[in-house]
Amino acid sequence: MIATPLSVALVIALTGLDTTEAAGEAKVASLDQPARARAAHPACEAPLPLTRKNGTLQRNLEAALVSTHLNRYTQRHRLAVAVVDITHPDELAYAGVNDDDMVYAASLPKIAILLADAQAAADGRLTWTEEHDRRLSAMITESSNEDATWGASLVGFGGIEQTMRDPRYCFYDNEHGGLWIGRYYAKGGETYPDPVHDLVHGATARQAARFYAMLDEHDLVSRDWSDHLLALMGPPKHHHKFVKGLEDRTNVVFVARKSGTWLDYHADSALIQHGEHRYVAVALSELRNGEDVMQKVIRVVDDLVVAGKHHRPRPPTRASLPVKTWAARG
Repeated sequence: MIATPLSVALVIALTGLDTTEAAGEAKVASLDQPARARAAHPACEAPLPLTRKNGTLQRNLEAALVSTHLNRYTQRHRLAVAVVDITHPDELAYAGVNDDDMVYAASLPKIAILLADAQAAADGRLTWTEEHDRRLSAMITESSNEDATWGASLVGFGGIEQTMRDPRYCFYDNEHGGLWIGRYYAKGGETYPDPVHDLVHGATARQAARFYAMLDEHDLVSRDWSDHLLALMGPPKHHHKFVKGLEDRTNVVFVARKSGTWLDYHADSALIQHGEHRYVAVALSELRNGEDVMQKVIRVVDDLVVAGKHHRPRPPTRASLPVKTWAARG
């Protein structure tokens, strides 16, 4: 796997906490982890499991990773990639490499805080105000650690876990893990590591991709809430990784996006509209040159989606955009 508890702990011991997008990682697993891992959870009822891959898109993705020499990273499980082409709602196409590897993903899992708070508001456990809009949008678009810590504290780590495991979402399971928040984005404080991989800011590429695909399909909380969350997730304020990788391409809009950076851990995720094409892209890495790799990955994914060889011939149907969008260029 890309990030093991041992490797992360060693990094912390040698370097101390960094003050980039994410701050810190799990140190020691809590004593109740085995019990939490064995605990029974309701059967998953969530849509879009993304367990079935489109054969053509999968082959083309793997071939493109080889031709761009990115496969040297995927073979060592230092890079995970997932793509969902949602241009045609009735013909979603999914592909992924190492997409069930749970990794340390820095600030990317802040999307779990956003959903957990929204679900709490919808359930009547939290009163949503303009402050939530402002601070949680800053958490996503600016990657504000202060606002992420505030947002996580509203429902607690257990509340976030409950939402991630909710059978309506299934963003975390005991087989592969998934989206997880188990430490505030600040120095010190309690830790609540995930029971499978002992990570506190974790993600798999598949579960992150599912988050955006379900958001686009209005499957998060409700239709109105999905639209609201989508508006809070853009425009991105950091011009790097995926955004920089597509800066020279016209008609590209980052509808929603969350990245993450801590030391050699680089992650990015986005819902992107490129002309008539609409897709989700996720990449997670543990690489010193992770910034450059993120840019290469998004160009590979964008090329595959625009080429559309994995779809049967027909006119695209997803050209419309939400009101609040941001074009990378043009």
